[in-house]
Amino acid sequence: MRTLFTALILLLIPVLGQSQVTDDFSDGDFTANPAWNGTNATYIVNASQELQLSNTVAASSYLSTPHNLSSLDNKQWEILVRQTFSPSSSNFGRVYLTSTNADLSTNPDGFYLQFGEAGATDAVRLFKIVSGVSTQICASPDGQIAASFTTRVKVVRDNAGLWKLYVDATGGTNFGSPYTGTDAAALIGTHFGVSQTYTASNATKFYYDDIYIGDEIVDTQAPTLVSATAITNSQFDLLFSEPVGGPNVSLTSNYSLNPAAVFAAISVDGTNGALLHVNLSSSLINGQNHIVTVSSIEDLFGNTATNLSANFTYLVGEAAVKGDVIISEILVDPSPVIGLPELEFVEIYNKSNKFIDLSGWKLGDLSGDGTILSGFIGPNQYKILCATSSAPEFPGAYTVSSFPSYNNSNDDVVLKDNSGLIIDKISYTDDWYRDPLKEDGGYTLELINPNDPCSDASNWIASNNPNGGTPGAQNSVYNTTPDTQAPAFSGLIAYAPNYLLVQFSEGMDSLSLVNASFTSNPGLTVQSVAVGNTFSNQALLTFNENLVLSQHYQFSYGLVRDCWLNATTLSGNFALADVPQAGDLVINEILFDPATGGSDFVEVYNRSSKVINLNGMAIANREDTVHFTQNYFLNPAFYVVLTPDSNYQKSTFPEAVPGRFYKTSLPSLNNDSSTIQLIYNAILIDKVSYNEDWHLSLIDDTENKTLERINPDGVSSSASNWHTAAETTGFGTPGKLNSQYMSSGDVSSTFGTSEPIFSPDNDGFQDVLLFQYNFDVGMIATLKIFDNQGREIHTLFSSELLGQQGSFTWDGVAANNQKAPIGIYIAVIEAFSAEGGGKKFAKRVGFTLAGKLD
Repeated sequence: MRTLFTALILLLIPVLGQSQVTDDFSDGDFTANPAWNGTNATYIVNASQELQLSNTVAASSYLSTPHNLSSLDNKQWEILVRQTFSPSSSNFGRVYLTSTNADLSTNPDGFYLQFGEAGATDAVRLFKIVSGVSTQICASPDGQIAASFTTRVKVVRDNAGLWKLYVDATGGTNFGSPYTGTDAAALIGTHFGVSQTYTASNATKFYYDDIYIGDEIVDTQAPTLVSATAITNSQFDLLFSEPVGGPNVSLTSNYSLNPAAVFAAISVDGTNGALLHVNLSSSLINGQNHIVTVSSIEDLFGNTATNLSANFTYLVGEAAVKGDVIISEILVDPSPVIGLPELEFVEIYNKSNKFIDLSGWKLGDLSGDGTILSGFIGPNQYKILCATSSAPEFPGAYTVSSFPSYNNSNDDVVLKDNSGLIIDKISYTDDWYRDPLKEDGGYTLELINPNDPCSDASNWIASNNPNGGTPGAQNSVYNTTPDTQAPAFSGLIAYAPNYLLVQFSEGMDSLSLVNASFTSNPGLTVQSVAVGNTFSNQALLTFNENLVLSQHYQFSYGLVRDCWLNATTLSGNFALADVPQAGDLVINEILFDPATGGSDFVEVYNRSSKVINLNGMAIANREDTVHFTQNYFLNPAFYVVLTPDSNYQKSTFPEAVPGRFYKTSLPSLNNDSSTIQLIYNAILIDKVSYNEDWHLSLIDDTENKTLERINPDGVSSSASNWHTAAETTGFGTPGKLNSQYMSSGDVSSTFGTSEPIFSPDNDGFQDVLLFQYNFDVGMIATLKIFDNQGREIHTLFSSELLGQQGSFTWDGVAANNQKAPIGIYIAVIEAFSAEGGGKKFAKRVGFTLAGKLD
């Protein structure tokens, strides 16, 4: 096998002369260049380009080759030996440095290395053998090769007969100090070779490589400092290019460190002479880059190097606690591309002063975890976590096996240490972007204030960076201004029989929620307070008393503190919502023809005495149903506007009331006609089947004009109970009393009008005339309008079946579809009993149609 060593040997051939032998078996052939002979059939050159014994039975084998040496003075031998078993007296190898016979099976005279023996004291031993008697010259320590080994051996003999045995038990070239012995016998011999004695189980487990035989290779190169490595906070190692020594090697004054430290002792490693152990009496600084300088150092041949230096960092992972490392930026919806790679990532930030080893930490979502493979994060550092395949797009990122696939609209991002402790967690939604355009993708969500103890939705927003995010760097929305605002209620939800869920505008100090005082009117006493976590934004109060349906409770709760410990006492009111029944809520105003780009709305009015929660209700047409999933408590005599876009309604209608909008999609509201149903648990609460003809006939364009219910107690799908909203209000009153509102409580006669005068100019004041009737029995009736000359100008209805009581309206439009002129008019009703019996009714009612004079 061709190695760096053999390459160097080949380079030295012109310098060393032509008497040496080298073989790394890279040609795949041991029978030439040089030629080895012996029991050739029991050897191969394997795929790793090593000479390998290859037999199937117990035996002894050998190969030898001429060494071409004319003297043993100042000669060197080197070989890599590998035996993959524990040697014994039945399984051992020999390497003949020189033999007087090519046939090594004859136990020839010469010098050889023994690899294996009886017992557990196996060492690399150098012997001289004469007439079958072996004499040990020197040896490595006992037990060095007692088990499977790969060892490189170098032997040098000088002209005085001093033998030096060098051993690197790792198979490298850091030999260290030699083991020595003297024998000046002139057994020059003729051959170099290897031999093995083995049992069948070890007949393939001897390997040889990187052979050199020739003149001693004299080292003239000074050592170099390869590396410095921290071992503990008071020890580091120096590795040189070769074994070192000399008078300065153990002098503490020969070494210096920046930042400064006090040196205690320096020692050479017991097995690797190129390795120094440096012990300090002071401590290395965790996470700090250190520079060590060696003033002077020698190798074993006296070559001296000066002013060597190397850098190293002492880095040991410190235990993290919750909040030390936080999630600071996420890209969960990378499409469309704004400027970042189209790949998901999570950024984390170390807000502690610790150096933290992330190896084995978990990054997860709602469905599972991936594992951070390796990496440290230092104080105030940002690190990107991504899938292995994404790493090339994020230089310096740490890879996560099984990187989570985060949902675009909502999910959890969970960071755990390698023991499973949750270090940080967020539960994001689309609302966190606070920008509908950025919500569509390509932008990251960025943490605003890393010092926020809670870091809830209020502390996140879409990135402002033009590339869409700031992976690995400080966030574009970074702001460490502390929160000095006291918390507020964001929701109060009562549950039967005795619970109140209190929701806050931000994360709260849980201990303050448990210890706060609660007072209410009517009086309630708190049995317990349950809080989900340390910085929860809600608390569940359990009362000793049961709550009364639709009863309003005024209360105060405090002192309560947010995560920043801003304290306040909060006041509010709540009620336990009642179950809606048919007619409790009515559809009160409709916008079905918004301008291009606008949105419809449906206003609902609570005409009952109940407090009703919209959560669980639904709105439908004949094809589609939309369910309400958010809480909204509608008090008696209050209005709520159902719409996908409250901003559109508030900008279109000046009379719109902020705070009375419920954001929801709606079923399709056609411009010509449609049916709207309000439903709760399959109960039809109200239903309106509107038609565009319900608008004031004098209006040509219905765009951005609402239909208003005139009387909340009137018939829902009666055209006479609906009218175009007044022009003076901007043609709509979402969230408040309708501009065309009329009550049915002011008429006491059997037939009459609510007012003797009306002005149908769509100014929101008396735009329609309300007729009301009250009969003993149901009647079939005809109502006609006459002017003061007795001329019939309009028939409101003819032979229409009426109930015992009810109402209807006239908008001042005559039969010719023109507005009737100003003047005095008479309404004549004629009716007879629908059940027979001869009951008849007739009455005339006068009234005035007023208006502005030109």
